[in-house]
Amino acid sequence: MTGEKKMFTSYVKNKDSQDSIIFGDGNQGKVKGLGKIAISSEHSISNVFLVESLGYNFLSVSQLCNMGYNCLFTNVDVSVFRRSDGSLAFKGVLDGKLYLVDFAKEEAGLDACLIAKTSMGWLWHRRLAHVGMKNLHKLLKGEHVIGLTNVQFKKDRPCVACQAGKQVRGSHHTKNVMTTSRPLEMLHMDLFGPVAYLSIGGSKYGLVIVDDFSRFTWVFFLQDKSETQGTLKRYLRRAQNEFELKVKKIRSDNGSEFKNLQVEEFLVEEGIKHEFSAPYTPQQNGVVERKNRTLMDMARTMLGEFKTPERFWSEAVNTACHSINRVYLHRLLKNTSYELLTGNKPNVSYFRVFGSKCYILVKKGRTSKFAPKAVEGFLLGYDSNTKAYRVFNKSSGLVEVSSDVVFDETNGSLREQVVNLDDVDEEDVPTAAMRTMAIGDVRPQEHLEQDQPSSTTMVHPPTQDDEQAPQVGAHDQGGAQDVQVEEEEAPQAPPTQVRATIQRNHPVNQILGDISKGVTTRSRLVNFCEHYSFVSSIEPFRVEEVLLDPDWVLAMQEELNNFKRNEVWTLVPRPKQNVVGTKWVFRNKQDEHGVVTRNKARLVAKGYAQVAGLDFEETFAPVARLKSIRIWLAYAAHHSFRLYQMDVKSAFLNGPIKEEVYVEQPPGFEDERFPDHVCKLSKALYGLKQAPRAWYECLRDFLIANAFKVGKADPTLFTKTCDGDLFVCQIYVDDIIFGSTNQNSCEEFSRVMTQKFEMSMMGELSYFLGFQVRQLKDGTFISQTKYTQDLIKRFGMKDAKPAKTPMGTDGHTDLNKGGKSVDQKAYRSTIGSLLYLCASRPDIMLSVCMCARFQSDPRECHLVAVKRILRYLVATPCFGIWYPKGSTFDLIGYSDSDYARCKVDRKSTSRMCQFLGRSLVSWNSKKQTSVALSTAEAEYVAVGQCCAQLLWMRQTLRDFGYNLSEVPLLCDNESAIRIAENPVEHSRTKHIDIRHHFLRDHQQKGVIEVFHVSSENHLADIFTKPLDEQTFCKLHSELNVLDSRNLD
Repeated sequence: MTGEKKMFTSYVKNKDSQDSIIFGDGNQGKVKGLGKIAISSEHSISNVFLVESLGYNFLSVSQLCNMGYNCLFTNVDVSVFRRSDGSLAFKGVLDGKLYLVDFAKEEAGLDACLIAKTSMGWLWHRRLAHVGMKNLHKLLKGEHVIGLTNVQFKKDRPCVACQAGKQVRGSHHTKNVMTTSRPLEMLHMDLFGPVAYLSIGGSKYGLVIVDDFSRFTWVFFLQDKSETQGTLKRYLRRAQNEFELKVKKIRSDNGSEFKNLQVEEFLVEEGIKHEFSAPYTPQQNGVVERKNRTLMDMARTMLGEFKTPERFWSEAVNTACHSINRVYLHRLLKNTSYELLTGNKPNVSYFRVFGSKCYILVKKGRTSKFAPKAVEGFLLGYDSNTKAYRVFNKSSGLVEVSSDVVFDETNGSLREQVVNLDDVDEEDVPTAAMRTMAIGDVRPQEHLEQDQPSSTTMVHPPTQDDEQAPQVGAHDQGGAQDVQVEEEEAPQAPPTQVRATIQRNHPVNQILGDISKGVTTRSRLVNFCEHYSFVSSIEPFRVEEVLLDPDWVLAMQEELNNFKRNEVWTLVPRPKQNVVGTKWVFRNKQDEHGVVTRNKARLVAKGYAQVAGLDFEETFAPVARLKSIRIWLAYAAHHSFRLYQMDVKSAFLNGPIKEEVYVEQPPGFEDERFPDHVCKLSKALYGLKQAPRAWYECLRDFLIANAFKVGKADPTLFTKTCDGDLFVCQIYVDDIIFGSTNQNSCEEFSRVMTQKFEMSMMGELSYFLGFQVRQLKDGTFISQTKYTQDLIKRFGMKDAKPAKTPMGTDGHTDLNKGGKSVDQKAYRSTIGSLLYLCASRPDIMLSVCMCARFQSDPRECHLVAVKRILRYLVATPCFGIWYPKGSTFDLIGYSDSDYARCKVDRKSTSRMCQFLGRSLVSWNSKKQTSVALSTAEAEYVAVGQCCAQLLWMRQTLRDFGYNLSEVPLLCDNESAIRIAENPVEHSRTKHIDIRHHFLRDHQQKGVIEVFHVSSENHLADIFTKPLDEQTFCKLHSELNVLDSRNLD
């Protein structure tokens, strides 16, 4: 509240209210109005009362906290931070018993102090991966490292980057005794990941190994968990060889990457004992668990300081590991890990701030004598194989190793400066960085010698102030031998980068913001945001929101680059005919664990505005059926060859269209010169009705031109035979799974596709259309575990009591008109989700289909039945289908029906399933369209429907090279078999629709042969009627519905 009306930037008069404020002396002041007061050029405080006769201005702490601020009080001052990004909003000083804030001074300071200098102590804090000030003081006092300048290390303020990246709850007590007596006596190891964002080297995991004695740490980056075994073997062999010490034992958790036959056999051969922590007891592996947290906290802090793009997370972890090995003191031995392992003091003089701007000497490839001799980049860390820095070159988009680098540690990588980051592919990264980054060497190396001066200089001349940003030049002793270059070849920063205003000095009390943040302008304060994860996990809706988020801006730029690359459109004056609107759609792409791996922005056309006959004609495009994909998986498992997956980036943009279609310019990216122009399409755009067909025809024609054959039964299946080897690929819009009996064919296919289209090579098939696929030595397992867990959580059943079967033995329900109605929308949503889950869970097919009959008018009893299914899923979240490697691959069908079981209309339901050898590839449950008059009639109709499915599968298998003659069909009703075998019409069969009698024709031709099977051995019984627990478990085991946890 205030008594000065001139302070308000906006004000509303309080006309009717009689509110008043009582002062300390007993007098009262009337509340005259309400308004907003600016505390800076960009921030203000709202809901401020104008109180009559009030002689002072008061701020409410509780109101500030409600408005998104945090207050830090000390015995001398108060600091108010913005909760959104951790930046300092304003400060006040203790005056008597109150804290006084001078907003006029704060605003003047903001105008005058666009640049904040960093003290030497805080600069070393940032250089050494944000190590604590107490630890830095110990390093200096005990002379544990070389090259650390003699400055005061005092934590006189909070570090915003550390608060955002490291803040945790209080810690527990640690051990005070040593359990080992020498290096490598015991190693702790753990795997972290998958990280939400693929690194520039394509890695998702990190293997962390910690020596118990010295606490020295190694990190190895992996693309997949399966690489752990090979990496661990290579490390152990090399470590024992280089240090000439024997590893006695290792300790890990019970993860399958450590606890498996290959690792155990190797450890037995090497004579190494393997200890495991107890399940769900990370404290027993606490050394490496704590090291993991330290690495993640430091990496998160380093990325956040200069907003370095999250794709460089592995570089940040690498640099953090490099730092902690050289600057953290062993709590008991009082030495650094580096010295305990090697016997030498580490040199830290070459350390620079991660993500800081740098200028890289151009050694070759200059176009002319007058071309710049240096290019701009930012620091990523230190190379493990050479005495040089790892830097990102913004001009080339490559990660380079260079010793000729000039640093500006007051400026950083700023994500907005990095354009087309998706062009930084695995091939762009130096080979040494692909898997192990800078911690690849087992024996640590010092990059720089302490007695050799550095040739690097700052980009601006030094000032005389003691608090200035440090000059890294000839006066900075402790440079690098390998970094030294001749004077005339030293890279120079572009002159336009240097401004005289940068050198101005300002009193510390006039600097607004966190001093440790270095150079900070008002424009950067607006956009600054500490990222607590490695990728944006929020899917925005409006373009206005997206344009403020650098992650999504990069995704939009990538999409428009695809448009330009594929020559999708041309900008033309607006025609008189129909113009289709466009909009942005934003989605997060996830892996099989639900971790966000990529922010995807898609520009789509508003296809609903298209006019038939003018904007489009034919629209149909085939899509692979799920049973086709299961057949393909079973075939590959049977023949023991690997399947791979890839997808076509912006696939629809490759398909030419015949019609003349115009669309609006993309929102937020309109051409400033021609804002009223529109885009004339030459190729399809997502959202157009003809886009799927255009893309399919484009891909089909390309594959046919490369000697592929289109499947006769499934047009999304393409095969190619060469020298007796079969290559097969299945298309689902822009996703492709492929495999061959010859590995070379897969490599050739990848090469051919990459030449024509822009592809995302995703490696071995592991996640496809919501299926989690595990290709093992003895077969293939498909499941929807993640989807199941999400479904249980979404419908609030996570803590529900598990059920052993999906429905009770009296599970048949009716309309129950007298029952209580339930939310129809929620009921339908649940049924729809469960029906999709049936694609890999045949054990719930019957119960879900029965509940699905009542979606138009669900009652409470129906909802109870649905919840029973969900409770069964709580008990079996990891169930899926196992496709074993087998000796036979015969097609066989099972048919059954439940006669007049539906209490509503007394129609029967056909149930069926089909096997390829021992692999269940198809199952179905469908109500018959007419009322059957007998059990035999219901069974006969079901057999006919099963026959149709078998004929389709028989034709599909011909495309795989299987020519099946007589396909067995098993039925447990002898009367139905007799009707199929004997074409005799009588009063009990003459009314059956003639379309059901095609079974007779195929049986007479010898294509289908119907056999009798006893009810006890009928596998389709699980799709026919509710079963008791024992029978149900027996049947789903025979269907090869297994728990994935039993496969480990």
